[in-house]
Amino acid sequence: GGVNMPAHVSSVAETDYATTLTREGQSIRTVEHLLSALHACGVGNLLVKVHGEIPVLDGSALSFLDKIQEIGIVEQDVPVKELVIDRRYEVGDGDKSLVLEPADVFSVSYQLRYPPPVGDQFYDFVYEDCEAYREQIAPARTFGFMRDLKMINELGLGTGGRLDNFILVGEDNVINTDLRFPDEFVRHKILDIIGDLYLLGYPVRGKVTANLTGHRDNIEVQRQILAIHG
Repeated sequence: GGVNMPAHVSSVAETDYATTLTREGQSIRTVEHLLSALHACGVGNLLVKVHGEIPVLDGSALSFLDKIQEIGIVEQDVPVKELVIDRRYEVGDGDKSLVLEPADVFSVSYQLRYPPPVGDQFYDFVYEDCEAYREQIAPARTFGFMRDLKMINELGLGTGGRLDNFILVGEDNVINTDLRFPDEFVRHKILDIIGDLYLLGYPVRGKVTANLTGHRDNIEVQRQILAIHG
């Protein structure tokens, strides 16, 4: 048996540290990294068999991308639909904001601000193709802070879990790994947005400008879009 669960914003249950889909009492956690790779490659028709959680792997989208490219993508006799953003959408309050507005190409810019050692980081990603995504965004990993013990327990570290599938940030340095980019943190936020936005069901054409936002805001802006477009 099992439950068929659409990767759609209507299935989203919670967004605390990862995006979780729920249907008929079943949940799938951490869908955003796989969806990010699928969005970047334009894969629109795929059945994913999974129990409870999409594997975190190394905390980035790179392994998913490798697997998609290894298997190959089949063109189907159906035109690829895009979700073309035709008006401005905005969520957030105070310093926190996420804007989605019309544009000829898909782009995501993100402003991040955390205490040192992360600090202020900005990145502007313009989507040209899957390769641009592979080079600039896909390798960027999830991160968590030593001081945020709740998140560390969520990631399973309290139980002697693995330390190699995310970036662990201490008081004044990264504890467990070498960064893949000096601004790996902000690039991962863009990876998450690209993944979460794919819950609309189609590749997006529009410009995303985000400041200090997270999964909840990514989902909220989609609910606004669906309220208008259905």
